[in-house]
Amino acid sequence: MEKLKSFWNNSTVLTKIIIGAIFVAGVYFGVNALKSKGVLNTGPAGSSSVKIERNDDADLVIAYNTFPGMEGILYMNGGMEPSENSKIFQKYGIKLQIKQMDVVADTREALKSGLLDAVYCTTDVLPIEMSSGSTLLDIKAKQRLKINESRGADAIVATKNITRVSDLKGKKVAYAVGTASNTLLINVLETSGFTMKDINTYKVSDGVEAASAFKNGQVDAAVVWAPDDEDCVKAISGAKVLISTKTATQIIADGLLITDAKYNEKKDLFVKLAKAWLEGNGILNVDASARKEANALFAKGFNFPEDVAAASADKIRFSTLADNKQFFGYDATYTGVTGEKMYGKMSVKYTEQELAKSPAPWRNVSDGSLIEELLKDNTLANNSMQTAAEAPKFAAPTKADEQVQAQSSKVVSLTFPTAGYILDDDAQTLIDREVSSLAQAFAGARIRVEGNTDNVGNPAANKALSFKRAQAVVNYLIREYKFDKNKFIIVGNGPDKPVADNSTEEGKQANRRTDFQFIW
Repeated sequence: MEKLKSFWNNSTVLTKIIIGAIFVAGVYFGVNALKSKGVLNTGPAGSSSVKIERNDDADLVIAYNTFPGMEGILYMNGGMEPSENSKIFQKYGIKLQIKQMDVVADTREALKSGLLDAVYCTTDVLPIEMSSGSTLLDIKAKQRLKINESRGADAIVATKNITRVSDLKGKKVAYAVGTASNTLLINVLETSGFTMKDINTYKVSDGVEAASAFKNGQVDAAVVWAPDDEDCVKAISGAKVLISTKTATQIIADGLLITDAKYNEKKDLFVKLAKAWLEGNGILNVDASARKEANALFAKGFNFPEDVAAASADKIRFSTLADNKQFFGYDATYTGVTGEKMYGKMSVKYTEQELAKSPAPWRNVSDGSLIEELLKDNTLANNSMQTAAEAPKFAAPTKADEQVQAQSSKVVSLTFPTAGYILDDDAQTLIDREVSSLAQAFAGARIRVEGNTDNVGNPAANKALSFKRAQAVVNYLIREYKFDKNKFIIVGNGPDKPVADNSTEEGKQANRRTDFQFIW
């Protein structure tokens, strides 16, 4: 037994072939992932030959990939098969069957044929699946529930010579194309004003392969999944986690897809399923003993090492009703990242990469009516475990924070009136477009806003003016997006930090800038 445990603990590639199946080869490469024993039969890669063995007692059959982000419903169901002893049956009267299916294309085919009632999805890469002519659009599949958020489960590891995002420029970076890993990389590069064209891309099928390439010295950095991040750091001297979704908390989210036909046919059952799922999620967020039980159920049901499941589950936020209320746009006070914002931004980014083609608008790929039904249930809505995730809190900035090295920096050229510091409409629009979404997505990062001028005029006056301009930017972000004021560090450099020669007009223009520096 000890030999087996040691084998699993040291064979990260093998273990992560299972856990790493979040939206990997099935859809994007047509490569078969692992098949659940006795559950799924498939033909060759890309084949539509799918056979699902439904339990005759099951009211609903859903499929999920091998990822502990679904442990909330597994905990309520007491395992994979329907049971009258389960919490979900005892409280909601549902006999639920959960299928382990890691090939995304097969889950979509089974959803289309009606063999499955609901399947998993990832909101940030959903634009790829919701492109013109896609199967999901054809069958009117919609995301109707937010299940979890990645809170450290996805990370970028880098060699010792890479300490900032800007150091990735021209470096070879491994990532799984068209997956949550791709999403994280795109957003991280954007914090330094970079795109995918600024790096030497090393495209792989999943995080397992990315981790392997990093540990074998084939790449300078890689986007990997927990717990491979820790394994990569141990394998290469001086390696580090450059950033993870512990900082970039509002970038990656999983959800549940249900077709219009199935939802209309079994609406009452889906409402009960969602109640049970969110109840389980709320419990797992606060109850360590319940989390341990869920990890054990996951290990048994998905034939997976329990210690690895536990390590990964600790890096997940299980979504509550309040989280879903915000996500689907039913909280008028919420100014953070909604599902529409997440999906809309990545629709643009994946279209630019030619991975998506004319993605359908959010209103056509989502339906919040299930959440509307849940919000009518005062018992669930008023449950103390169904509150929204707390925003990160920051201590008041110090003088030392003004000098600490930033991990990333984005330059935005804001135009102010001569000797003025009032933001006009154009400047506000530029901040909305270039800064606000990043500040929201990287909720765990502090942002140092540095105002800079050219060398024309009195240096002391310029320094004071640049501070007021930086302050005006921060005031706008706080007012419009309700950020914690301590998230920001305000610095006025005046002419002290030029990036170009002040002897030319072009150089002066370059020096009249605002730097947004991310610190985590």
